[in-house]
Amino acid sequence: MYRFFSSLRGKLTLTYTLVTVLVLLALEALALCGGVAIYGLMEADQRDYAGDVINVLNANAARYLQPGAQDLPGLQAWLDRLYASGYASVAPQNWLDSPAAPIVQGEPISVLSAEGVVLARVPGDPAGEIGQRYAPPNLAGAARALERALAGELGYKRLTVVTPGGGRLMAVPVLQGGPGSELLGVIVLTIETPPPPPALWSRVWPAMVWVLLVTGVVLLVGVAPLGMLFGFVMSRGLTRRLQALAAAADAWSKGDFRLLPEDRSHDEIGHLGMRLRNMAERIQGLLQTRRELAMMEERNRLARELHDTVKQQAFATLMQVRAARNLLTSDPAAAAPHLEEAEALIRTSQQDLGRMIAELRPAALDGQGLAKALRAYAETWSQQAHVPVTFSVQNDRRLPLDVEQALYRLAQEAFSNVARHSHASLVQVRLDYAADQVRLTVADNGVGFDSHMASESGFGLQSMRERAEALGGILLLQSVKGAGTTLTAIIPLSE
Repeated sequence: MYRFFSSLRGKLTLTYTLVTVLVLLALEALALCGGVAIYGLMEADQRDYAGDVINVLNANAARYLQPGAQDLPGLQAWLDRLYASGYASVAPQNWLDSPAAPIVQGEPISVLSAEGVVLARVPGDPAGEIGQRYAPPNLAGAARALERALAGELGYKRLTVVTPGGGRLMAVPVLQGGPGSELLGVIVLTIETPPPPPALWSRVWPAMVWVLLVTGVVLLVGVAPLGMLFGFVMSRGLTRRLQALAAAADAWSKGDFRLLPEDRSHDEIGHLGMRLRNMAERIQGLLQTRRELAMMEERNRLARELHDTVKQQAFATLMQVRAARNLLTSDPAAAAPHLEEAEALIRTSQQDLGRMIAELRPAALDGQGLAKALRAYAETWSQQAHVPVTFSVQNDRRLPLDVEQALYRLAQEAFSNVARHSHASLVQVRLDYAADQVRLTVADNGVGFDSHMASESGFGLQSMRERAEALGGILLLQSVKGAGTTLTAIIPLSE
């Protein structure tokens, strides 16, 4: 039990329990209000029930009883249809409407003129009744209801008489317009009595309201302060713990993994903090491994660069110096060209060493961006190699650091290959940024080579491809002997 309530789930469960008490109380109040409203509607249905009969019969019969334009055949036909339908009012249009009033079958329906003369009648043969003065049935209150209807009254209680069979005898006045207008006639009919509303409500609802009010006040006074205190204490503790996790996540996003969550609780947040600590430690290990691999890769690249340039140039210089020394005593004039060649080799070695020293400072780490770093490097390389460089950028923007460093290194190796092998007089560099990728193109007008027969180890193409593929990109090489070389690196960008 303690373990459950010490977990975040248990704490939230307890909070939901307190909230549920208040919600149930509110639902109970709404249910009681709904019951009282329904009861009131049921009582209102008693009034609407007879009122609908008066309105429907009045509106339909008035069309046939207009002064000077009485349509007695039409009136009789309408009365036949009304009796055959079995209802004196229309069906309910929605759940708030009162039900349709059934006509008591077998009881006559008579339509009288304003003077009380029968104009139409159903059921049976109306011939003996039509044209005669209507005689109300021998029923207490029937004559008075008929007199009130002939006087144009519309109060349903004064026009209705309860029959021994449980029905209602109604005398419905037919008026030309609204209340107080000219009387056109009277309709006498018997309808069934609607079911009464439940008598239980009249005795129970006052007690239910009282009980609800008392219990509601007790629950609100007793539970509300405790709920507020509990919510304050719990939310404060949870907020602090979540803020600690958020602070650690913000520090990690900046590359600082020294801030670690110190939450030692055994609930879900505590377990999450422990897993985040483990994740941070593993990321630190991976970053350290990545740095070591990057350093090793850079050392291998520099070793290859030194082997392909400075070491070979030093060896060639040594051979030229030996040749000059051997000729110095016997033929000093023949030794001079060898010394000049040695001097040129030493100058080239100085340039290569200067270029490699510059490469040891990745400009992308200085916060100036890939485009500016490449432009600066291209200008420096152009001055050292005495080869013009054109540089163009489209849609410049910042990229992830690993992408900028990879493209920067690829450009360095491409320039290095141009300086050692191409004998070019012009280099063109283009950097194109797109929404989903970045493209680096380095093209020269040098001697070119057969790309199918070239030694990848000599040109460093394999390491360049590996660098591009490590970021999910590709490296494309196009070269023809005597027509220059174009190297294109395409790196995808994640959204």
